[in-house]
Amino acid sequence: MVATHNLNTVELSPNTGYVAGEVLFVDGSRLMFFEFLRRRVSSLDRGKYRYHYMDIYDQLIFRYDNAPHHPTVATFPQHKHTPTGIVASATPDFAMVLAEAEQVVLGLP
Repeated sequence: MVATHNLNTVELSPNTGYVAGEVLFVDGSRLMFFEFLRRRVSSLDRGKYRYHYMDIYDQLIFRYDNAPHHPTVATFPQHKHTPTGIVASATPDFAMVLAEAEQVVLGLP
């Protein structure tokens, strides 16, 4: 399913940093991701995120993010970009997004 991947981690301070990378699938589609993370006393807070999945021609399949630029979406600031527009979305995690991309690669609904 996954042809190759890369992961970069950057520590900005003892309590903040980010992870970013890319997953290339066997069909040529790509998932690019970014998560800004903040360490709390007993948890890890994901302040910002972006998961951008595109086909072999760099055409959007979907993108989840929490940039505050769609205030009318019911789940603001969380939302999902699709080829047909913006839709409400719960906050995804990487495993959920990866599973959704795998469904596309496999040609499943």
